[in-house]
Amino acid sequence: MESLDNYIQSLETLYGEGVIDVKPTLLTYKAGEIVFHGEEPAQDIFGVQTGKIQLVHYLENGQMVNQYAVQPGMWFGEDGLFKLSYQSCAIATQPSQLITVPTQAFLLLLRHNSQLSLRFISQLTEQLHITKKMMTLRCIRSAYERVLTYLNILTPTNSSTIFLNCSIKEIAEQICLTPEVVSRTLRKLQDDGVIKRQHRTITFLEP
Repeated sequence: MESLDNYIQSLETLYGEGVIDVKPTLLTYKAGEIVFHGEEPAQDIFGVQTGKIQLVHYLENGQMVNQYAVQPGMWFGEDGLFKLSYQSCAIATQPSQLITVPTQAFLLLLRHNSQLSLRFISQLTEQLHITKKMMTLRCIRSAYERVLTYLNILTPTNSSTIFLNCSIKEIAEQICLTPEVVSRTLRKLQDDGVIKRQHRTITFLEP
């Protein structure tokens, strides 16, 4: 799990030097609480210390579309760095502690610290890469192939094991299937000898 400590230390250094006029703030959210709504004025960017945040978008008919989950060590609300309002709604799906930084202070941090700027760009690039894969994945008609592809996307390079840090219900929402179909497909993958499953740990077996 990546830490936000380097960001926090650098922000506090800039505050001490008078470059920014506010320190990062720690906020606590209960599961189900909304961090911000879409179209709400964007004044801060948020980093997840603990817990999990789900970004969602609401269609005109009121249907909710899941975008992606934000894990500890990740930032969200970055659209506020260059837009006047947030483009998504952010909801705490677990009790969460968030670091909040005014957008202008965060932009100054990125200008003053090239190493953290590159880390931030790397995170955004990786998240965009995963989001593109998820969009493609939803076009796969076979539930079996869709779940299998999802697991492959999550599997780290040079590893055959992943830990699912979300529930079956959350997985189902991400890949547009029902929880029942996801559970049944995981059992089928295990019965076929494709994976070995122990609670939330999944290992791909050698063919």
